[in-house]
Amino acid sequence: MPATEETVAALRKAVRAKKTAEDRAEAARAALATVMADAIQAGMKQSEVVAVTGYTREHVRRLVREVEDVRAAKNIAES
Repeated sequence: MPATEETVAALRKAVRAKKTAEDRAEAARAALATVMADAIQAGMKQSEVVAVTGYTREHVRRLVREVEDVRAAKNIAES
């Protein structure tokens, strides 16, 4: 049975909605990682960040390292 224009339009709309949600989730993840890195840089212990976020120590470490790597690359580029 061939797809109707209505069905195709509904599928395209659903794909766009999913992509939008994924983009927002990635932006929220990046913002959280930045806040975690800032908190640790300001003296908060990693174990405190783990307790507040519910993430594992390894997950916090990975996210914070990503932020630190981006910041380091930006500092090198600005030099």
